[in-house]
Amino acid sequence: MKTIKELINESLTEVAASKDILRDENIRRVYKECPDLKEIDDQILNVRNSRFIAVIDKDERLIKRFDIAEEELQTKREKIMKINKIDPDFDSEKIICDKCNDTGFAKGSDGTVKVCSCRKKELEMCYEYSGMADYTSYKMKNYRDDYLGDPSGRKKIKNELLKALLGLSDNNDKSSLWVYSAPPQTGKTFLSVCVCKTAINLGRSAYYAKCEDLQTVGTDTLEDLKRIDFLVLDDFADSVTLFNNVGSVLNSILEVRAASKLPTVLVSPFPKSELVNKCDMRISGKLASANLISKESR
Repeated sequence: MKTIKELINESLTEVAASKDILRDENIRRVYKECPDLKEIDDQILNVRNSRFIAVIDKDERLIKRFDIAEEELQTKREKIMKINKIDPDFDSEKIICDKCNDTGFAKGSDGTVKVCSCRKKELEMCYEYSGMADYTSYKMKNYRDDYLGDPSGRKKIKNELLKALLGLSDNNDKSSLWVYSAPPQTGKTFLSVCVCKTAINLGRSAYYAKCEDLQTVGTDTLEDLKRIDFLVLDDFADSVTLFNNVGSVLNSILEVRAASKLPTVLVSPFPKSELVNKCDMRISGKLASANLISKESR
């Protein structure tokens, strides 16, 4: 599993190559429009090469002569560029994205540092790597607080999930495990995916998965799930923890994450009390002290 930071770092090689190509193209264009400038630059290069040899030979007389020659050529060069209105930095590499200075991360209007819009491809790729390939249309801006006629309750849940992600919740010092409990068809999956995407957009490592899929996840991914910044496991139910070794796998993940205080959200249509009573006993004990996210929770 590749994180957004890893994908952006990999893309920097392409960015460097693009900047080099753009620089070369700009130099060729300027030289074509102003052959005199190219001739002067070639002469300067020859003088510098000759001076380098003089330095090796320790010939102070020639070194001084070449220094004077370059000064004269530089003066001619400046005049040519001024007459032809050529940018003095035409042969320098230019920043491709002025929002992030080609770092891949930029500060938004709210002061939050996020993945820059120029890295949309890497961002979408990271969503796919992080278990959300089937949810490309899920975006936080489309989450409606007034859906189902419960604006205050839905907004509260959204804010609690975001606080859990950012480590800002008042209860976060008690447990890094959260149970997001709400009835079916209330938008749990939509919001969970959007919050997971938000984590990635903020430069964090995150993963979304259905709880029952833990039985088929590869060993490398399971190890990643123990250490990523934010984990969301959807469709959590007591029955899932009792079959196909899911309980054992989940217990291992939760123990490692709890030791590092990494936030984990279990999304379920069942009340927390019911889950505590019926889950695999190893999971049940952890759920008892978990934080609850629901519109009724305080």
